[in-house]
Amino acid sequence: MPVPAQSVATAGPSPRYYQVYVTLRAWVRDGTYAPGAQIPTEAELCTIFGVSRITVRKALADLVREGYLVRYPGRGTFVELSAARPPASLDLHEVMSQVADLGAATQVRDATVDETLADDETLAALGLEPGAHVQKARHVRQLRGVPLGLITTFVPLDVAATVGRHRRAAGLPMFELLERSGIEVGEADQWLGATLANPETAHALDVDIGAPLLRLTRVVYDARRRPVERVVALYRADAYQYHMHLRSTKGR
Repeated sequence: MPVPAQSVATAGPSPRYYQVYVTLRAWVRDGTYAPGAQIPTEAELCTIFGVSRITVRKALADLVREGYLVRYPGRGTFVELSAARPPASLDLHEVMSQVADLGAATQVRDATVDETLADDETLAALGLEPGAHVQKARHVRQLRGVPLGLITTFVPLDVAATVGRHRRAAGLPMFELLERSGIEVGEADQWLGATLANPETAHALDVDIGAPLLRLTRVVYDARRRPVERVVALYRADAYQYHMHLRSTKGR
C-alpha cells in the first residue's frame, strides 16, 4: 500500500475529494496499482488520506466514470486493464482549428452568460479557492436547425473581464476569444466519455431523457500553465462523430 497521503489531501486550496482523485489517478498511471489490481477499500482510503467516506466515494466515482477504475459489488474496486496507459497526445493548434471549423459551420442558440459560484470540479480544474466565483457561459450548437451539443464553459472572473471586450463577436469559440484577448493558449487536457441525458440536457438537445451522449471535458492552460478555461460539452450521439486517422509507424 502506498505511504499515507494526509499531506497531499490537505495541501492547497483544491477540494479534498479532487486531491484524493488526482493522487489515485497518479498511482494508476505510474503503475503503483497495476492494471487489474485491487485498490484499498473505502475505509482504508479514508485512513490513508484523512478524509470522510463521502469524499472518497466522490473521488472513486469520478475515476470509475473516466475509465480508470471499475467497481464489482461485493468484491471491491479494481484498476481498469487499460487505465495505466498515458493519454494520447494531439497537436493543440489542430484541435483549435477543428473547434473553429465546428464553430463556423454551426449556429449558436439559447446563449446565456452568468457569474456563479464555482462547483467543486470547476474549483479544482481552475485552481481556485473555495467560495470563488466564475463566469459560466452556456449555449446550444445547432446545424440547420438540429441541435448538436450543449456547451458550458467556466472561466475565472479576471479572464472573463479580459475576454468580455471581445464577446461581441458572437458565436466565436472560447479558444479564439482567449487568443483575441491576448491570452496565449499553451496546452490543454481533454477527456472523452459517455453519459446519459438528464431532463435539462434532453430538453436542450431535443432527445429523450436517458439518451446516450458523448461527454467532452477540457481544461485549457495559458503559456504559463495557468488554467484559464474549463469546458463541458455534451453532444448527441446520433448527430456527432469524433474521427481519428490511425497510421502505423512500425519499422520507421
